[in-house]
Amino acid sequence: MSGQTLTDRIAAAQYSLTGSEVSRAVCKATTHEQTAPKKKHLEYLIQATQETTVNVPQMADTLLERVSNASWVVVFKALITTHHLMVHGNEKFLQFLASRNTLFNLSNFLDKTGSHGRPM
Repeated sequence: MSGQTLTDRIAAAQYSLTGSEVSRAVCKATTHEQTAPKKKHLEYLIQATQETTVNVPQMADTLLERVSNASWVVVFKALITTHHLMVHGNEKFLQFLASRNTLFNLSNFLDKTGSHGRPM
């Protein structure tokens, strides 16, 4: 059994229903599971940045949504995924992030959902 929570599974299913495979991959890469983002999801997202039909702003917005999650695990994995895409993805992803005024405001972040939240 995987460590995905019911919330993770529901979110991935919602993105599947709306037809957004990129958002689904972001969701799957940034689960509540306390492991690194799965390589297959990161590779899919890297490949997606190379395609001309992919909506890069939507990808970035989905990552930013995950950064505002209450769980430190999801936030950390969203930051790792973003960094991975900045390093290995197409330059248009990096250019889009650079064009945004505000990206990652973590100044008020505090995970109160578990015993490990406060130290993290």
